[in-house]
Amino acid sequence: MKIKVCVGSSCTLLGSMNILDQLDDLKEIIKEDAENYTDEELEVEAIKCLGFCKDTEEKVAPVVVIEGEPMYNATGQAVMEKIINKIRK
Repeated sequence: MKIKVCVGSSCTLLGSMNILDQLDDLKEIIKEDAENYTDEELEVEAIKCLGFCKDTEEKVAPVVVIEGEPMYNATGQAVMEKIINKIRK
């Protein structure tokens, strides 16, 4: 599963680094409890800027893209829930 986390200035100020840390923790949790999750590997990528803030006047940061689907105003909890729901057996 491909996950892109924007680490542009707005996204970083609003918590994208915490989301990256939580994703690292989630990888460890999945390894320790592998029998409850699919074998799909999490590919986490920090992207300097995804450009979503420039495309709209709305406040959308932080932005996380999971399997090509952007999440605006992402929180660690919402990102983890979405990922877990997709990979839980």
